[in-house]
Amino acid sequence: MSKNNNSYNRQKLQQERLMKKLEKEIKEIEKEINNVKLTNFKIKTVRNLKIGLRAIQLLAPYVVTACIVFDIFSLMGTTPFIRDNEKQKLKVKKEFDSFGNIRYEQQYEPFDNSLNKVYYIGKWNKKEDGFYFREIKTYEIDDKIKDMVTKIVNDCNITSLEDVLGKPKYTKTQIQNNLTDEEISKEAYLEAVIYSSSSDDFIIVKESIANNLYITIIWFIVTILAELIPLNIGSKCSSFSFEDYYYSLVAKYQPQDAQSLIKKLEIKKDNYNRLMR
Repeated sequence: MSKNNNSYNRQKLQQERLMKKLEKEIKEIEKEINNVKLTNFKIKTVRNLKIGLRAIQLLAPYVVTACIVFDIFSLMGTTPFIRDNEKQKLKVKKEFDSFGNIRYEQQYEPFDNSLNKVYYIGKWNKKEDGFYFREIKTYEIDDKIKDMVTKIVNDCNITSLEDVLGKPKYTKTQIQNNLTDEEISKEAYLEAVIYSSSSDDFIIVKESIANNLYITIIWFIVTILAELIPLNIGSKCSSFSFEDYYYSLVAKYQPQDAQSLIKKLEIKKDNYNRLMR
């Protein structure tokens, strides 16, 4: 009889322990069900934070490279994406000829054509049909001899013109009728157009949108080429796969399923109720 009582007491004790364990598990599952949204939010936050930090770590060399290239462009006064302030110098167009006639044009905007030129304008000659013709030669002036142009035009030494300026860039024939006596008697002469700018006279303007877009495109191309340096170093020094790392975290930090928790709770409660009988 004593053995039966001892056996009964042990069973009773085991049953009570199991019931306490089930009670604890039931409370934990109910708590999980009530807080499933918050728990899943925490799980996703931790997972995304780890993924984000790793992505930042991998992207850091490329971001630094892009910033360095950006700073280099900025130091050169050509900032990508931002229209810089530019010093726009006064530009001067001087036209003069062998007769001492001088004409100036001044503006801050660039001239449409700023090539320095000397024109040889020949004497008018009469054709059999009554029209007059003359030859006009155009010489483009190198900056090295730009300062000599005034002397060349004033001296009007046409015979040695090609010795100084080289062969003409263009040669054309002008034909016309009804000339005045003054025009017919005029000898061959030289005209010059010289462009210059003033360092002392300028205005500050915003960089043009087109130029800034061009600079931004150049920065983008240079940055892509510069990014090959950290890419090449990274591929040689590490075999890390971000894709594998990503999927491992997704598998590790799975969100809780409310329906699964409810079914699990029902099973625990059924087991508890059976023990209560």
